[in-house]
Amino acid sequence: MIMGKREEYLALMERQLNEWKAKTEPFRAGAEQWEAQVKAQYQKNLEVLHAKRDEAWENFAKLKNASDDAWEEFKTNMDKAWEDLKSATERLTTRSKK
Repeated sequence: MIMGKREEYLALMERQLNEWKAKTEPFRAGAEQWEAQVKAQYQKNLEVLHAKRDEAWENFAKLKNASDDAWEEFKTNMDKAWEDLKSATERLTTRSKK
């Protein structure tokens, strides 16, 4: 009699584990697709960050070489480029922590 209960229990557990596997298998494919999407988005954000960095360095070079008359205008551009770079960095940092 104990053997019968054991066999029943093992059959029940095997059936439940197989059902669980069937239910969760689609998640694996979804996770792989999600992983590719996240990687693509991260790469896109990184490209934006690098563009902002390059823009900031260009503005810095212009500011550094600006005449006294043009300095204020280039300073304004540099301040904006710096804020854009900081914002892009913060967005990327925040998203990478999620």
